[in-house]
Amino acid sequence: MKASLRDQLPETITKSDIAALVNASLAALIKYQDEINRLNVYPVPDGDTGTNMVLTMKIVRDETVKAGDVSLAELAKVITYGSLMGARGNSGVILSQIIRGICESLAKYEELNADAIIEALDNGATAAYGAVKKPVEGTMLTVIRDMANAGMRLLGKNLHPSDLLSYIIEEGKRSVERTPELLSILKESGVVDAGGYGLLIMAKGILSAQKGIKLENGIVDENDQLTIVDEGIEFAYCTEFILKSEGIDLDEVEIEMEKYGDSVLVVGTPELTKIHVHTNDPGAVVQIATGLGTISEVQINNIIEQSKVRTESLKEEGALVQEQGIGIIAVASGEGVKEILSNLGVHAIVDGGQSMNPSTADLVAAVNKLRRDEVIILPNNKNIIMAAQQVDGLTDKKVRVVATTSVPEAFGVMLAFDEAATLDQNIEAMTIECDMVKTGEVTYAVRDTKNGEVKKGETIGLYAGDIKASGGDVLATTMTLLETMIDDDSEVVTILAGDTIDADQIDELSAMFEERFPDVELDMHYGGQPVYYFLIGIE
Repeated sequence: MKASLRDQLPETITKSDIAALVNASLAALIKYQDEINRLNVYPVPDGDTGTNMVLTMKIVRDETVKAGDVSLAELAKVITYGSLMGARGNSGVILSQIIRGICESLAKYEELNADAIIEALDNGATAAYGAVKKPVEGTMLTVIRDMANAGMRLLGKNLHPSDLLSYIIEEGKRSVERTPELLSILKESGVVDAGGYGLLIMAKGILSAQKGIKLENGIVDENDQLTIVDEGIEFAYCTEFILKSEGIDLDEVEIEMEKYGDSVLVVGTPELTKIHVHTNDPGAVVQIATGLGTISEVQINNIIEQSKVRTESLKEEGALVQEQGIGIIAVASGEGVKEILSNLGVHAIVDGGQSMNPSTADLVAAVNKLRRDEVIILPNNKNIIMAAQQVDGLTDKKVRVVATTSVPEAFGVMLAFDEAATLDQNIEAMTIECDMVKTGEVTYAVRDTKNGEVKKGETIGLYAGDIKASGGDVLATTMTLLETMIDDDSEVVTILAGDTIDADQIDELSAMFEERFPDVELDMHYGGQPVYYFLIGIE
């Protein structure tokens, strides 16, 4: 008998699983970032809860990746540090305290079964409540406590982690739906709590990654028309920073900060402290902090202006409609390259390329911003293809990938794109065109080759995965590579000059090319890309 999906899932979570689960929670937040922002009316209607939770988790993700292969205890410390350093806004700071409590508990284990997860979640809720001097019910605090209590009812039941998480998510959903009954401003505005909803989305993202299935929809109807409540904002500036000191009394600093505003949060350790306050005098707050130690990561945002932007966005919501046709997203770097791609019909560009690969979460964010139901991604680098292929399972849109490994290939496939054709027809035509483009790269050697023929720092010409030319002169090496690549079937050669190439070198290479290949059409552009002196495409 064939085993069920559940039976194939691991019964414990190990340290090697953590990075993927962190990334999944971030990807889920990014998918619903705008929706969470739209719900944000408490403590002020500044529409940034989703953004703040995303920014917080991005730093957690980055620190987790940098940690590499360490013990679960060490990884827990890294995640706690990342959440503190990345915490933005009320929601981000409270989220960092939930994470701190969870990680303090997880650090005791080598691997995590259901009971360990329950204990950690309960500790996360306790830590979050402890960090807020005047907890308000109907917020993300309520939701994390309700989810933790749901878990505690199952302590000792020896559940499968995925079953436990499914049960906790169901209680989380009910808790989020109850928030308007606990907090009047939510009910008046016709919304659930944004931060609580964000926690639920993170949990759903983790469960989807654990099960290897597509992220389920949220619980909020995006077509709901929200009521705009005109609530006066007493304190205009959201002020936050990291304070490094010899050691402060967190309670005393919190009392001092409350003299200047509200929404005060002072968390972390006496030596490394995150301070958040809504105030009309950010200068005074900063001055107090600098008298205690050194500050960094200073963020001062005008809440009144943010609230106006949110209000205007809600007023215009009815006019926003989904655009017809297929959206195209390309990964690229260099202003010249981006301009050419845009002129060829690419709708959105994600920064990236060799040595700076965007994550799946970055690509999901770009897809969700496009008002198109069908999207094609051009990764333009072999190291980005796998991340791009994961996007389809993390969005409600239909996403396909044309596996371009270079920008010249992207130029070619864009010429094959037909707005009147279906998604499948375009994928077929663009893939065929991609296979017809030869790609060459002129860059520099980062190390000596094993046989010693190429030394570190020398110019090298790459084609079909091999070094076809090398030397000390960039233009001469480029011409040698071109001679290797161009044959009797070559009709058009596109060359993109990198950010270190000047106009004189472009003119000189053009003259050399035209003299050597008078019957081949040359399309030379300034691409401005890093790493590569020249990118070459031949059709």
